[in-house]
Amino acid sequence: MIMEMLGFDWPFSPNWLWGGGLTLLAVLAWHGRLLFSATTRADAWKFLVLRALFGILLLFLIARPFLESSQPDSSSVRVVSLVDFSGSMNQLDSAGAQKRIIQARDHLDLRRPDTWINHMRQSFGLVQRLGFSGEDVFSIRENSWTLPESGKSTHLGSALLEVLEDEHSLALAGVTLFSDGRNNQGISPLEVAERYREMGVPVNVVGVGRVKDQGNLSIRFVDAPAQSKAKEELVLTAEVSNAYNSASSNIARLLEDEKVLQEIPFTLGVDESRKLKFSPLTPDRPGRRNYRVFIDPLDGDDDPSDDSDVRSVMILEPDLFSALYLSNQARPLYPFLKRSLGVEKFQLSSLIRLGEETFHARGENLSPEGYPNDPEFWMQYDVVLLDLECLNELNASLIGSLKQYVRKRGGGLLTFGSPDGVREKLGGVFPALSYEETRAKQALSLEVLPDPLFSNRKGVNQWKSFLPGNMPAFLVTEKNPASLGVVGLRSNFERSALVLQAYGSGKVAYWGSVHDWKRALINEDRAKEFSAFWQGLVEWLGSGSVERIRLPKSHKPSPRGELVSLSLEALGSDFEPSLDALVEANVSGPDDFSHRLQLFPQSGRVGSYFGEFRPSLPGSYRVSYRLRFPDGETLEKSSYLRVEELGLEAKDHRYAERDLRMLANLTGGKFIHLSEMSSDWKPVLSDSLPTLKRRNDLANSWPLFLALFLAAGMEWIWRRKGGLR
Repeated sequence: MIMEMLGFDWPFSPNWLWGGGLTLLAVLAWHGRLLFSATTRADAWKFLVLRALFGILLLFLIARPFLESSQPDSSSVRVVSLVDFSGSMNQLDSAGAQKRIIQARDHLDLRRPDTWINHMRQSFGLVQRLGFSGEDVFSIRENSWTLPESGKSTHLGSALLEVLEDEHSLALAGVTLFSDGRNNQGISPLEVAERYREMGVPVNVVGVGRVKDQGNLSIRFVDAPAQSKAKEELVLTAEVSNAYNSASSNIARLLEDEKVLQEIPFTLGVDESRKLKFSPLTPDRPGRRNYRVFIDPLDGDDDPSDDSDVRSVMILEPDLFSALYLSNQARPLYPFLKRSLGVEKFQLSSLIRLGEETFHARGENLSPEGYPNDPEFWMQYDVVLLDLECLNELNASLIGSLKQYVRKRGGGLLTFGSPDGVREKLGGVFPALSYEETRAKQALSLEVLPDPLFSNRKGVNQWKSFLPGNMPAFLVTEKNPASLGVVGLRSNFERSALVLQAYGSGKVAYWGSVHDWKRALINEDRAKEFSAFWQGLVEWLGSGSVERIRLPKSHKPSPRGELVSLSLEALGSDFEPSLDALVEANVSGPDDFSHRLQLFPQSGRVGSYFGEFRPSLPGSYRVSYRLRFPDGETLEKSSYLRVEELGLEAKDHRYAERDLRMLANLTGGKFIHLSEMSSDWKPVLSDSLPTLKRRNDLANSWPLFLALFLAAGMEWIWRRKGGLR
């Protein structure tokens, strides 16, 4: 604010000036009488006005007037902009809106010339950009804008007091505070306001946030089992609770990973809770399943972290494995398999061509009229035992659906017989790349590895497995990179008779000896070995994939703003802990949160990988893992974790406009909402600021001398024209 004052540089008493002015009037009055008697009335007025103007200008020069102005000295004061970086500033006031801290940042961006902070810096020598988070007051840097994600409490009063007591070389002219008004730690801001008023320093307040109705609508799993069996009903129940001051309607959705399974609409009254029971599920395959329930977020929800819940349920092996034996000829192997799989744990169906138009059919949904045509035919079985000679008689859609049966449905497929031309039809589902046919004169001894098929059976290393002499057999000499040979020649184990592989969601295996039934004829012990071998193989094939990516069974809810640990255990293609996998995790969450990180081997734990990320908002986060192995194989898996609001900032993050207005009024500052603020908005500053004075001597201005010269010159010219002296 600029103030101006008029003064005179007259060294003597002002009375002399008043006397000179009165004398000038008297002389002009006497001289006027003479002019009116000596010339015309018009000329007399001209001469009188010009001589009066000349006299006034002459008196003005003698008095030497000056104009003195004073204005605040912007170079000797400082103005502070103080920004709240507490956890409540990380909130969204409505769906689709920006976070509070992001809205404030738009007015304090130094990189944009049209922002409020840059306009202030043009007017003042020092405009400090300070922020506070927790108990710390600091200069704002570019990475400071992410601090609200840590969820620290608000020390608003303490921050204002620290700014006021700062022993700076420049006087404090005023403070402009950007805040939502929350204060839950330290001294009260209203107490500090008294200190500001005593010091004459106004606090201008820019309100960041929106007044809205607060409440909470939550959903959580109740009575969710930790495990269930495949092919048995799994019932999941969720409880919804309404803590709004009015009735609330929403939709509860049940998902498996990202697939929506069921939806239940509901309406709850005030303070009402209700259990919602979803329709029974029937998981068809064993393995870990991620089930999730969530509701749509409502405006004013205090705690978005309980808008969803996740449960990981381990689906165990079923009590009954259904297997299908499919062949285009009556092989001696079949009756031995039928006897071995005739126990309660297995249900064997079969379809065997006996002649040109004759088939043997055993089991439901199988017709003796021939091979099926429905591509969904395979989906009702856990394991398919397929004679490779059948492939030439099955149509392309059945072969295509067989691949989907393994990869997506998670079925188990055992192939046996001649592998000629099989690779072209089944592709990677067939685990053998190259093979050789053998027909030894004598039986060839086989070695059986206990893992992963027979790890629960004792005495596997004592089995007398062999390839019968004078009978054709096929040995795999090169297999898929992810395959594993578990039965091979004792003399050269690289020549494998049984190769298996986890493929997609299911498992595949190739068995090179269709005359293995001869082992069961030797004696009772060999017959038991034969049955144990085939029962273990079918059970492994029907039990779903071995988890080569092992995730923690459950994640405890993590506090928002703190580092969350991600870990997994990885198995290589040989089912041993992997030391050289490249592990990447993609994390997605609320408000389009997206973060990619690398997981690195964890020291002291072979095959374990570890990484960390920091969630910015409460809610449900999906973690998608992608593993790449040196041989080119890739594996993927996903899991979910929940992030909660903890601490004082989580209990109340409402916009407190009333408290902010009181703070501004008590200190003599102005209050304005952020939505009304413009780049040229001016805050109120202290009245007792250092000032700069400037003096302008009016008598030294050249227009004055020009006017004096013109007045005297025009009077002389008119006087000569009138014939006067």
